[in-house]
Amino acid sequence: MNTISIGPADVHEAAAISDVLALNRQDPGLYQKSEKAIRKVIQDFLVARTEGGKIVGCAGLHRESSELAETYAVAVVPQCQRSGVGRQLMEACCQLAVSNGIRYLWLATMKPEYFSRYGFQEISKWELPASTLLRKFAQTFEQPIGRWIPAFSGRHTFMRCALRPD
Repeated sequence: MNTISIGPADVHEAAAISDVLALNRQDPGLYQKSEKAIRKVIQDFLVARTEGGKIVGCAGLHRESSELAETYAVAVVPQCQRSGVGRQLMEACCQLAVSNGIRYLWLATMKPEYFSRYGFQEISKWELPASTLLRKFAQTFEQPIGRWIPAFSGRHTFMRCALRPD
């Protein structure tokens, strides 16, 4: 595989990010986002690019407060999975969060074993601020109806990673 670089997404890459998510639509824990929705939050996204500039992965980092951010939409095109692209995206998210003064990252996943590699530990969703839970709740209704039941039935594991010591 080509050398991969990780960097901030450009608004013109919103369609490519949406395509990466769509190529992983079989993952019921990965929320889908349209190109239009991604354009609205493009500042959240990091992308993995090949030397030729092709987008092969993405990850979102949404700041919730001065000390808390969510990692979301971590996805890699199927042909590049298990090649370290996801690891590079997660490491870049953590580095960006630290450089922006974030103390904790959180996420909701159906793959807790994967994210535990990066220091994420299971938490109760009730440990998150109410505003964060309401935002996530509203996002669930932006998903295809088939994803609502897994989201509301507790199949997602909520996790948090401390980036700086308490």
